[in-house]
Amino acid sequence: MRGDSESRSRFLSLALRSRKAIDSLREVVQGHPLNDDLEDTLKRLLAGTGSEGDAAFLNYLQASSAWTSFEELSTVDELSNELGANVGEIVSAVLTPDTEESRTRYTKKLIGFLTAVEGRALQRYTDSVEARLS
Repeated sequence: MRGDSESRSRFLSLALRSRKAIDSLREVVQGHPLNDDLEDTLKRLLAGTGSEGDAAFLNYLQASSAWTSFEELSTVDELSNELGANVGEIVSAVLTPDTEESRTRYTKKLIGFLTAVEGRALQRYTDSVEARLS
């Protein structure tokens, strides 16, 4: 029973973190720079997906508590495969764009992806609550 509660909490936390990042990314689309919190979140997401290479991924797993739970990584991986999204490429382009135009384009892609992550996490959270009540 405790594991189910922790899993539900992780899905809800993922949805909330995704929403916070989406809100900050909308500011970036409007021309504002990345804030420190958003930049840190994106770096953690990038490292959590293993897109920076195996050594960076292992170092990240040892040092970080974000984007490493099964619920987080499986949701991101599942949606990456479903949507054909290269999350590492998208996040890297937002963090270090070639031009402001490319940052805006990739930021919009990332907003779309994180919106899907938020929706899936909320769906999983709701499903687990409903299953518990049944």
